Amino acid sequence: MKKLAVSLVAALCALGATTAVHADAVTFPGYAHGSQNVTFTVPNATHTGNTTGTAGAGGLLTSLNGGPSFTSYCVDLYQDIGFNTAYSDYSVAAPGAHNFANSNAYTDLGRLYATAGVIGDALHEAAFQLAVWEIAYETTGGYNVGSGSAFFSTSDGVRDLASTWLSQLGNHGAGPSIGVLESAGHQDVIYAPVPEPSEIMLMVTGLIAMGAFAKRRRKAKTAAA
Repeated sequence: MKKLAVSLVAALCALGATTAVHADAVTFPGYAHGSQNVTFTVPNATHTGNTTGTAGAGGLLTSLNGGPSFTSYCVDLYQDIGFNTAYSDYSVAAPGAHNFANSNAYTDLGRLYATAGVIGDALHEAAFQLAVWEIAYETTGGYNVGSGSAFFSTSDGVRDLASTWLSQLGNHGAGPSIGVLESAGHQDVIYAPVPEPSEIMLMVTGLIAMGAFAKRRRKAKTAAA
């Protein structure tokens, strides 16, 4: 079984789990666009054990309750997951309820999505994941992937791109609301909320209706002319 290369070696704080109404089934088929290795150091870790390790940085293909895959990003540096393994111990955290070490994490993660835009290759996926970790774990009030409460070493391209995005967070609005999938035994992950299948069908139906209405208006104008 292919394992996500994340060591069980570090954490900044005890991330509280939200009480769920029911357990959700989650599967991670693999990386969305590949990954790059990142070495991390967390000097202020509150969990016992080492504070350094190596992780695979990249967006994770994620399926929730058998639905279509979307991309999520890890916010745990001390737990792991396996690809193509069905987990039944996840829950969808209530909006704003996940206990990030950084009190500004929800806001700045939304801004990160707005800043980075569309992610379509391994370099951008790795840079985005690096920026997510920096935002999730940094408690000094400023973002610097090379120093602070958590710092990272990786290729120049990944580090430079993540640093650029982090420096531009204040130039954008709030961005999308962030969803969190939580598990007591496996990596918690974030995602930009994905519409439920019923919502997608409602949107499609609305678009079809709008198209039909516009077509009738054009015909009416032609007949009047």
